[in-house]
Amino acid sequence: MRFLLLFLLLAAFGLSVKGQQNLVPNPSFEDTVYCPFYTNQIDACQQWMNFGNSPDYFNACNSTGLNVPNCSFGFQYAHSGNAMAGVCTYLPPSAPSAPNYREFIGVSLLQPLQIGTKYYFSFYCNFSYVFGIATNKLGLRFSPLAFDSCCQPPINNFAHLFADSVLTDTVAWVRLSGSFIADSAYQYLVIGNFHNDANTDTLMFDQDNAAYYFIDDVCVSTDSLFNEVWTGIKSIVNQSSEVSIYPNPFHSVINIKTKEVSLSQIKMYSISGQLLYHNEFNDVKETTLDLSSQLKLNEGLYIVELTFSSGIRSYCKIIYKSTKP
Repeated sequence: MRFLLLFLLLAAFGLSVKGQQNLVPNPSFEDTVYCPFYTNQIDACQQWMNFGNSPDYFNACNSTGLNVPNCSFGFQYAHSGNAMAGVCTYLPPSAPSAPNYREFIGVSLLQPLQIGTKYYFSFYCNFSYVFGIATNKLGLRFSPLAFDSCCQPPINNFAHLFADSVLTDTVAWVRLSGSFIADSAYQYLVIGNFHNDANTDTLMFDQDNAAYYFIDDVCVSTDSLFNEVWTGIKSIVNQSSEVSIYPNPFHSVINIKTKEVSLSQIKMYSISGQLLYHNEFNDVKETTLDLSSQLKLNEGLYIVELTFSSGIRSYCKIIYKSTKP
């Protein structure tokens, strides 16, 4: 009897796990129709569609400006796997396509939402520093209808999920999440900025060309725990808490020190993804790099990629100053 009870409990647990489902097909953008070779090719990603203007698809299979992580839109690893999408959330008033220019990606859910059922949803985003403007209001909306490149969703200041604060992190992926009780049998999910310029906050950096964000790992589920812990096919673990890089900003020398893990390789990239420095080590926990004597650096932001002896990678932002801080 004891073994029968155990069997029944395990069977019930197995069924409950099996019932957990992400309603978003190809949620990590990994499955491709073809390798993207130009901008405005979200259709290269299976299931995903252009729901407004010219969103982009990035994949490690590309050898030029749409590569992951060496992307001309800004050096960035995918949150998981080797692919991600990208959308523009704002253009300045002086731009020819302004005002209220937006880009949207969309997907047909595996099944329509059931009216009266509570759903939990989330996605990850990362700010592309290259274009010089950061915004809030990036978000998600459910729709009963599909849109296309010519007929985008209405910009009517409504979304089922959106960021209240301006999103400025260029290294870490930021998770946006929410929940609601479905009031319609929505079939489609749309990601972008559904708020007009007057209701979108902006932060200008060195340039003011556009606001652009990478998107990855989209989840919709009736299970709150499943939505909370689902993070796609995670392949890169951020161990920045195990690493100290100082001084930052730096003028000439930087020191890198780890707590327990050992380093096997260090790379440094420009913000546009150009490899500037590469050095390999025999499992060290501390090293000093005199970068200013080896490289001709311009003041600004750089990305350091650290590879540990375990094969896991971590990455950090550092700032170079031509004069001592």
